[in-house]
Amino acid sequence: MEKFLRSNNLARIIAIFLAVILWLFVTGDKITRTTPTRISYEVPLQVEGLAPEYVVTDIPSSVEIMLEGLPEYFVDLTLEEIYAFVDLSGLDSGNHLIRVQDKPPRGLNTVLLDPEQVRVSIEGYISEDFELEVEIIGEPADGWKLADYSIVPETVLIGAPESIFEQVARMVLLIDITGMRLIESVELTPVAYNEEGNRVNGLVIDPSLITVRLEFERIVEPEQPEEQENEE
Repeated sequence: MEKFLRSNNLARIIAIFLAVILWLFVTGDKITRTTPTRISYEVPLQVEGLAPEYVVTDIPSSVEIMLEGLPEYFVDLTLEEIYAFVDLSGLDSGNHLIRVQDKPPRGLNTVLLDPEQVRVSIEGYISEDFELEVEIIGEPADGWKLADYSIVPETVLIGAPESIFEQVARMVLLIDITGMRLIESVELTPVAYNEEGNRVNGLVIDPSLITVRLEFERIVEPEQPEEQENEE
């Protein structure tokens, strides 16, 4: 036994064992690097080709994309490089069933798009000038009253999908003068109301802030007439 241990046989066996281990490691790594990988991503769904007089009012926000390729192409891959879209060229108002398309990153292939089709709602986009109505609420400081006010500008341009735009009956500037005196200047956002007096949301308002200048003056108490002495 001692003679065997001292011989070169043990060294040869160990060398062969290490060589086999190294071969398995290198081969396994090579197989891993040359075997295609599949990874799924949830990516935002973009819109292309929509005419400027229309707006999308309903569409899924994202879709699932499964990409396939060598592992090296997935290294440092970001969501910004994965692009999914629907082409709305030539479409007008209404509901449409549109095929989802994508542009896979270099070196990768798309093996799954889920869903493959999406329902898209399109409406006409309307914009129009509205004259502002002013509503004064609250009371100024004691001994003061509102003498005059001005708003700049007096009209605003509002824009919205047709279904929202048609609800707008008034554009109102609510001015709260509670506790004000002398001269005040504030910036306020107009509010849209429908015929029933409910607020309408989802509008684009330009400008979004209106400058209001208010002037107050003191309340002059009327002089009390002097009591005339009774004639004897």
